[in-house]
Amino acid sequence: MVMTRFPTADERWPRSGEVIPEEPLYDAVITSLPGMDKSKPAPGPSFLKGYLEPLGFKIKVVDGHMYDTLDNIEKEISKYNFKWLGISVFSFMQKEDGLNLGKRFENVFYGGSGVDIKWPTPYYIVGEGEYALREFLKGNFDYPGINGKLPVQIENIEDLPPPDYSDVIQHQKYRKFVISGSRGCVRNCTFCDVASIWPKFRWKTGKKIADEMHQVSEQTGTKKIHFSDSLINGSMKHFRDLCRELSSRPKKIKWEAQFIVRDQKTFSQEDFDNLANSGCNGLEMGIEAGNEEVRDHMRKKFSNNDIRYFVENLGKRNITMKFLLIVGYPTETEKMFEDTLQLLRDYKKYSHLISVSHHVMMTFKNTPLDFEHRELFDNEFGFKWKNENSDFDIRFERFIKVYELGVKLGYQFQEHCLEKIERYKSDKLNEDRKSIGFIHPKKKNQLHVQS
Repeated sequence: MVMTRFPTADERWPRSGEVIPEEPLYDAVITSLPGMDKSKPAPGPSFLKGYLEPLGFKIKVVDGHMYDTLDNIEKEISKYNFKWLGISVFSFMQKEDGLNLGKRFENVFYGGSGVDIKWPTPYYIVGEGEYALREFLKGNFDYPGINGKLPVQIENIEDLPPPDYSDVIQHQKYRKFVISGSRGCVRNCTFCDVASIWPKFRWKTGKKIADEMHQVSEQTGTKKIHFSDSLINGSMKHFRDLCRELSSRPKKIKWEAQFIVRDQKTFSQEDFDNLANSGCNGLEMGIEAGNEEVRDHMRKKFSNNDIRYFVENLGKRNITMKFLLIVGYPTETEKMFEDTLQLLRDYKKYSHLISVSHHVMMTFKNTPLDFEHRELFDNEFGFKWKNENSDFDIRFERFIKVYELGVKLGYQFQEHCLEKIERYKSDKLNEDRKSIGFIHPKKKNQLHVQS
């Protein structure tokens, strides 16, 4: 079942100066898609390569998220001779791009967190990909997670090897690379679908994680690791184990991760000291809102006093922070939103250490909001839901207020924040035009999402 893209007479390919691909034959070429954070590689394909190649499979990774168009990704993929093309769909918002790219090739399969059990093409994998893709490439399509079969979790992730970025570093020079120390989450926040993908929280030992950090650093030359974990401190026992292990090693590798705010009884001064000594230089904290009532509904389980405790202690140790904020949660009133603006005012002292990543509230399927609180958004998924507290226009205005106040107070915003503003504006403009019959909905501009 060899897939080599030889052209028909009326096809444009091969273009001038290009050569029909020859050996080696790959069991699979796996590509990512545009629309992701370009400061680091899309990790999924390299995680799969790291697992499959020691088992005897030959895998080629295409760093597709660094390309601006599907045409450019197609051109790169067409250089290789392969049995299967795997398309990694990170978000459901990449679905259209993924399907459009797949139409250009034969023997295509899909995987990633953006692929659900009702995926419209014949070949796809839901859930964790390592074991399922191993069986898929062997021709065992009856394995859990393949083609609509319910997936099963990998119980022991300790045995999984580190990602293999050898294909990626041939073409790109990233400042940081991604590894994973755990899968799943100890929280079940109402807006998040992680629990539907990974119901059980699992982790690797501190030594295993530290070893992987150093292996990836040696392979890539990077001096910084980004953890893909939902929460690096989901298990305090294993988090302390990791910090002690990293602190004991003479070579320090900087690292950053998503982090949960905890209370003073759970996180001691010694924990903060070990965190600083481990090489940590950046924590992304899902604060989401400045109003405690809104956060309680989200199931965040920490108070404003807890936030203060963490910000002040991290600030004393010059550890940079990123505030993850959601603007316009379904229960958020205008008065409650003012508490988020006040949050920024409260920590102006530390604004030189804090960046802000905020998003307009989206509603997703397979989340607690979907299962338990559909009445709050009238069963409308995506950006365009509305209720008595807000609609998209109101949420967009709140998004702009956070940005303008944050800039005024000295907070840092990621480069793609301005891209998000333009995307929200474009979405709003197109929606207004549709409402007066100016454009047909299916001709709406294709827009990529930064994540």
